[in-house]
Amino acid sequence: MVDDENLDILQDQINYLSDRIKNDKIKNVQNEELKIKWIKVLAYICKIHASMRKDQEILEIREEIKNLKIHLQLDD
Repeated sequence: MVDDENLDILQDQINYLSDRIKNDKIKNVQNEELKIKWIKVLAYICKIHASMRKDQEILEIREEIKNLKIHLQLDD
């Protein structure tokens, strides 16, 4: 099963980087380059987070299907 704690950590990082990117004042080229790197990291973390959420949803659906099969077999 997907670890909820890891999803929470990724979500915290997504929130932190999003705030940092939105609120950061670009004062020079180095800051702009750093902001671009933050955006790339944010995109990467979002991709991982979405993948983990998808895996979690698939596992939950499989469990529901398993339970439905058990229930339907009892009714036969």
